[in-house]
Amino acid sequence: MKEKKTENSNKLQHYKRAVIGLSIATGILSATTLGLGIAYGVTQNQASNYSLQLENIYKKNYFELVDEVNNADMKVSKLLASSSDTYQAKMLSEVAQSAKNMQSNIASLPLYSDNVLESVRFINQMSGYTQILQEKIARGGSLSSEDIQTLNEMHESLTEMKRYLNQMSEKMIYGYSIMEASKRMDGDYDEFSLDFAGIKAIGTDYPTMIYDGPFSDSVVNSQIKGLKGELVTKEDVYSKIDKLFKNVSNIKFEDETDGKFSTYNFQMQNSDGQNLYVQATKVGGNILTVSGNADADEKKIELDQAKEIALNFAKENGIENAKIVWHQELDGEAYFNIAPTESGIVLYPDLVKVKVDLMRAQVIGYDAINYFTNHTARNLVKPTVDVENLKAKIDKSFTVEGTRIVLAPLEYNREVVCEEIKCTRDGATYYIYFNAVSGEEENVLKVVETTDGAKLM
Repeated sequence: MKEKKTENSNKLQHYKRAVIGLSIATGILSATTLGLGIAYGVTQNQASNYSLQLENIYKKNYFELVDEVNNADMKVSKLLASSSDTYQAKMLSEVAQSAKNMQSNIASLPLYSDNVLESVRFINQMSGYTQILQEKIARGGSLSSEDIQTLNEMHESLTEMKRYLNQMSEKMIYGYSIMEASKRMDGDYDEFSLDFAGIKAIGTDYPTMIYDGPFSDSVVNSQIKGLKGELVTKEDVYSKIDKLFKNVSNIKFEDETDGKFSTYNFQMQNSDGQNLYVQATKVGGNILTVSGNADADEKKIELDQAKEIALNFAKENGIENAKIVWHQELDGEAYFNIAPTESGIVLYPDLVKVKVDLMRAQVIGYDAINYFTNHTARNLVKPTVDVENLKAKIDKSFTVEGTRIVLAPLEYNREVVCEEIKCTRDGATYYIYFNAVSGEEENVLKVVETTDGAKLM
């Protein structure tokens, strides 16, 4: 196994001849500038302000680096799950760009230790290697088994890098100062450089957490398409809230909002003493959002009862022919993504989110922004591809769990009717989307387990 890794490493080096080395002189220059300013009589207060500004710059670059590592990890994960040359080339291009951004972020940190060169070299190599693989596909080639093996090793390294960077991020949240650590010397090197050197990159994988269900945060349209009706008064909305929530004890008009949506905003208290913030649209008087939290992690109702409560609440607010497409239970609350359907097609762009208190059996969270932004009459194409042919395109290492026809919101403001195929591999869940007419692979989402629930990337 060791010989195999060495062989793959040599192959990786072959691809990376043209990779440009990373310079970390920016950090040294910044520190030197600070020293010169103080030496020329800058007041202590000015020096303190400058030091704070520099600390903020360093932390900004550090957290941007964390984001880029997360991005690259997720893209490589999607790439390894895909069987489409076109989609693989797209992911390779995006990983290469993330690696370039990482280079810029690291160059802007005060790193002086030779020990960070391993991580720097890995990032440089990742940039060069992914570009070469992308060019290989562009010339009509495809990824070989050796390429896949090297990408898997890259994925492992990114996972380790992500883990360590997130540990350092947590320290920064609790007061770790890059400036102070870079002043403390341990032998020939400063503390920050030595801390950062702990990354010791060896492979690559890490996803950016965006969704809490398939396409839950997609807002395809810039214009609002789903609002209908006349302007209503805040008194009309008051009456609707009083009728909609069964255990209202007090409703108070808060203010009005005139942004993307023009809304009336209310503070509401129920008979259990819970406070909810409710927004309703001035056009049509539709409930747009409800914000609140359960104050206990116990439950008196089961998930099936909570599903019924969520669906009924959505229906009372005009969401017809809807079904639950994703759910999760966490700390006494149940979360549901509810999507309208048309001709059996799940309309992901029109997704509505509902949160139910499992102790009190009532809705304490609601978000219909996607629905009222995107919902409109559509001419949906009829799927023509054979789902069995699509399943055959998926790598044999995946186990197919289920399929359904969906309208998927994709990049460039596209809405595409797709066959959604749910798969599992090595304990992870993936959703792969194929164009329901052309059969082309359109997107791959991966479920990521986190401390606050499962996320889709």
